[in-house]
Amino acid sequence: MLAFSLGFAGWFGWRHGKHYALGAGMAASLLAGTWFDIVVMGTRINVTMATAIVLLLVYCTHSWREIFRFLGPLDYLIGAITIWHIVVDTYYGEQPLAVAAQAYGQWMLPYAAGRYAFLHRDALLKLAPVFGIIGAAISMFCIAEAWTGINLWEAAFSPRDELVTFTGRLRYGIAYRACGPTRHAIFLSNVLLTLVPFAVLITQRGINWFPKLEKWNQLLSPVLLVALVCGVASSISRGPVITLALAACLAFAWTCRPARFAVLAILIVSTAWIATDWEGFVRLLETDSDERKRAAVLVVDVQEEAVVLTGTRNRLVNLRVYVPIVARGGLLGYGTTDSTGFPPENLPGLPTDPKVRERLGIVDNAFLNNGLRFGWVGLALFAGLFVVAASTAFQLSRRASTYFFPLDQRFFIAAATLTLAYLFEIATVFWSYDYALWVLFGFGLIAGLASQLKRPDFVE
Repeated sequence: MLAFSLGFAGWFGWRHGKHYALGAGMAASLLAGTWFDIVVMGTRINVTMATAIVLLLVYCTHSWREIFRFLGPLDYLIGAITIWHIVVDTYYGEQPLAVAAQAYGQWMLPYAAGRYAFLHRDALLKLAPVFGIIGAAISMFCIAEAWTGINLWEAAFSPRDELVTFTGRLRYGIAYRACGPTRHAIFLSNVLLTLVPFAVLITQRGINWFPKLEKWNQLLSPVLLVALVCGVASSISRGPVITLALAACLAFAWTCRPARFAVLAILIVSTAWIATDWEGFVRLLETDSDERKRAAVLVVDVQEEAVVLTGTRNRLVNLRVYVPIVARGGLLGYGTTDSTGFPPENLPGLPTDPKVRERLGIVDNAFLNNGLRFGWVGLALFAGLFVVAASTAFQLSRRASTYFFPLDQRFFIAAATLTLAYLFEIATVFWSYDYALWVLFGFGLIAGLASQLKRPDFVE
């Protein structure tokens, strides 16, 4: 799969220009399973990471002058969280060089791949169809998986590893939960969500996205978007579907002034209903009968009443248990080693009952994950990435038709609203590199496009 990704990058760069090879190779690497990896010095390197490493080295040989030019707020934020990662883990006794390599791989590498893939003129025009087609292809395979229960990547290549527990069981009596080339169904949807803006962009009329298709050109674009949305739904996961709906509402409100009042009214009514009938709201989310069958009654703390724990309520109980631990962690948190594991064994204040600790072992909240690792400072930097990325994308949308002609604002609005909606999504799921890599790639993409506004010649 690495050979395929690099080969496709080479062909695309030869056909369209060397500056587009990085983006094409990253898009091709989406087709590789996230568990296709090797371990180097205790660090897992999968196909996408290896593709980014190789193509960034190639990029540096022909465009090294562009690496540190025209930096913006997102660039400084990603640099700050990378440095903070090194500071915290070194403080807790880890080997500095090993920590620096790990921090670079986790934060800077995917971000840099996105930034330099879209730093150059017409990058969106050239690469959006590639990401859209590959995302739709993955979605079609995942729809087939939801129908049959057979994962193509496991059947054709190798079974998933055991880093994440997942069984593709029938859900709601409708379909199997598809996980595609990722380790978990929710991770699949989260990856596909990051590709939705590309599919939205190629619905723009007046551009021959697929020149050889002639009259079918305009028909294929909406088909790709529908396929991608169905791919998100193929995981049968509530969070990603709600995230997509929330992003659509935000986009509608941003582009249509009268709709803002309707969205605001819906938000106020929904908030009032949830506040007055919290238990009813939680029961509404627990629509999976299998989830109710697996419910358990646990006493989290001897001084508190017993709670009913399901997959949905587990996220709420996690907040009760881990928020005070994050608060006690202070500016530095507890470091990667002590906050890693299922459950994290070396954190102070965890329930003493082994069964309770095991049931609450998966911290399904990306903010808690990073707050435990890197403290208040790391948590602020992490949340800041989403806020600044969304703000930057909204700013780009206002000038899109001028700076990115013939493209209009739709890609930037989709990217901005999905980034904001993602704040809800990652508050309900573990921060796994399976999809985190593509979130950070998207931040780099926005930074690369923003950098173009500072370049009068658009960097040929």
